[in-house]
Amino acid sequence: MARSLVVFVHINKTAGTTIRFILRSTYGSRHCDVEPWHGAWSDPPFSADDLRRVMTTYPRLASIAGHRIFGYPDLGEPGADLRYLTILREPIALCASRFQYQHDYRGKRGLVFEEWVQRDWVGNAQTQRIAGSSNPEDAIAVIERKEMFVGLTERFDESIVMLKALRVPDLDIRYSPVNVAKSSSIAKDVLADPAKRQMIVEANEGDIALYRHVSDEIYPRLQREFGPSLEAAVADAAAAANAFNRTKLAACWLKERIVHEPLLRIYRARHRGTMPTTAPSGRST
Repeated sequence: MARSLVVFVHINKTAGTTIRFILRSTYGSRHCDVEPWHGAWSDPPFSADDLRRVMTTYPRLASIAGHRIFGYPDLGEPGADLRYLTILREPIALCASRFQYQHDYRGKRGLVFEEWVQRDWVGNAQTQRIAGSSNPEDAIAVIERKEMFVGLTERFDESIVMLKALRVPDLDIRYSPVNVAKSSSIAKDVLADPAKRQMIVEANEGDIALYRHVSDEIYPRLQREFGPSLEAAVADAAAAANAFNRTKLAACWLKERIVHEPLLRIYRARHRGTMPTTAPSGRST
């Protein structure tokens, strides 16, 4: 039987950093936050060749995560047990939150919303991350073909309880929220402005359709698969101690810093001049 590998497609500002910490806390040095070997923000995205290189230094690899993992590339050989997962967020709120992030953490305090929201990589960020396009039908097809688990930020605790029960039974879902925004004032101001809100809608039609389909069809299917005890299971999980395994977090960090990142630097130095030169796409911001 093929050894299973959890593949987390991380969409920024969807509580994805908390998921990454859950994976690190569960698997320790068997988890890796990955990048394409040719460069962190260069096309193409993380590939099957990249994964094979990672597995030479992580022979017991159990999970991977990263902003350059997209849903549509095939990362494994036929029959490989790759367990894909992602978390979606209501698109209008997500877009406003991403603009807040630009202001607070990217230092772009002079950024003009009306200009930012029209950039190609801003709109339909969730659909693009899953499908590589802005077409929600493409994203739905990827989700179904890969049996991707899709949770919802707005139902985060319920999502991770179902994830553990239905896809990743050894997952340690004890957690503390990570990377929570210190302020949402700018996002609230954007959402309160009818003109700006309409611009978000127009820029995210694909994401809105995808989110509606997941909320109406895919997520309820997962709830039914879990069964009638879901509410009680969520309450039990909430009552448990909410803390990461610090030893495993440290083991994950040490392996990445001492082994994985130096190998990335060596590889890039040796292949400098032969790497892709196309502009970054799907940048998480």
